[in-house]
Amino acid sequence: MYRTIALRTNQHAVAQTGKSLLLKNDECEQFFGASLLMSVLKFPWIRMCWSQPTRIAAVEDAFTRDLLHFIRGHLKVVNDVDVTDEQKKDRLWKVRSLVESVRSGYLQQERPPQVSIDEQMIPFTGKTTLKQYVPGKPHPEGLKNFVLASPRGLVLDFEVYQGKKLDDGGAEDKPWTVGESVVMRLVQTLVPGTSVYFDRYFTTSRLLEQLEARGLHGTGTIKKNLVPKEAKLPTERELAKRGRGTFVCAVRSDDAVAFTAWQDRKMILLGSTEHGVEPSDTCKRYQKTNRSYIDVTRPAVVKAYNANMGGVDLNDRMIAHYRSGARTRKWTVKTILHFFDLSAVNAWLLYQQDAEEAGIKGAEMMKFLQFKYALAMQLLKGISSDGSSHSSSGSSDVEEPDGPDPKKRRRATVPMPSPARLRSGKHLPKCHPRKEFKRCRKPGCHQQTGMECRRCKIFLCCRPDRDCFHQFHEGGSNV
Repeated sequence: MYRTIALRTNQHAVAQTGKSLLLKNDECEQFFGASLLMSVLKFPWIRMCWSQPTRIAAVEDAFTRDLLHFIRGHLKVVNDVDVTDEQKKDRLWKVRSLVESVRSGYLQQERPPQVSIDEQMIPFTGKTTLKQYVPGKPHPEGLKNFVLASPRGLVLDFEVYQGKKLDDGGAEDKPWTVGESVVMRLVQTLVPGTSVYFDRYFTTSRLLEQLEARGLHGTGTIKKNLVPKEAKLPTERELAKRGRGTFVCAVRSDDAVAFTAWQDRKMILLGSTEHGVEPSDTCKRYQKTNRSYIDVTRPAVVKAYNANMGGVDLNDRMIAHYRSGARTRKWTVKTILHFFDLSAVNAWLLYQQDAEEAGIKGAEMMKFLQFKYALAMQLLKGISSDGSSHSSSGSSDVEEPDGPDPKKRRRATVPMPSPARLRSGKHLPKCHPRKEFKRCRKPGCHQQTGMECRRCKIFLCCRPDRDCFHQFHEGGSNV
């Protein structure tokens, strides 16, 4: 993907400006390393990475400020000219190759016995036909992503929502709902006997039946109007009169699906082909009237649902801790950076599993902050996955146009010294060769010189006909 992104970004820069960025594969890798590092540091302003008091050497040495912004503004995954009209029917065609590359890695992960399916938002407030509004989410605006995850938060599969589309699985007079079709596509890689958990957005009686026909167990909260009338569950008012912790279970006549109503603060309805109410247990709940915790009876289906449903939300929370920030009007840039953050979280969860198997626990195990920082520094230093290092001057698979070598990236300007520092001693000149000459920093002089003050770190003329070095330091109070 680094090779593809570098090539397509160069092509886009040529099409827009007539000049290539000459971005190499390892420089593209360093760009994403810088993005991950800035997400860890959480500066309120990206320019602070190049400001003198708060500069970050790892980022400044790799890119100038303008170059990093330019790369991010021209970040591309495909060449628009090569895309056919048939391919453009896919509304994600601008990032499709990246999405499939990331997804192929997730599909290789081992499938656990319990998984959950939920919505995930890719934050974006700009203009795109893919944008959705999901109230109740920390970022309600953005692209909707349906995710299949383990209870620990490891993403196993996903599908970015492109709009309502019907599936061939339903009857002709009653096609699949969006939630049903998404679940049936995401569970295709699961082995028989897997327990699948989802919320009321997805759950229907028909979905539970179809999962059971595939050898999968389904459990989820369900809307009141989707509970079959033959279940004959009590109303919310009737169940509330019986008190907190009361539950009623009704099994369908064909013994295929069990529907459970449980009274907590309000009535909760669940449907399952695997769990019922036994064995029930107790859970702690806070009671406002007595200002104390009480024991509330809880059916088995609720316990199983709570234990296995939070994987996607856990993954969302980890991404939100150190999300790669980018103020941009391009949804493609937001999507690309989101999947790099998502992959960083997945990598950390896999590291946790390996560390636990190796007997590493407690303080010896890297926290997510330490892991993401180490990953960012590895990418910035140009260290490949096999441990070998490479530099930006090495070989590259990116095709470069003929012509002279690009100009060297401008170094950060050294600030002028304070008057108090000018009046102190130890101001000695340092001579540089001709190719390192720079402009004299004495006000009014614009000549090139190779003499640098060892203390002030600025270049000043030091010649018989133009002694700017002496005049600059002697008149320090006027600078």
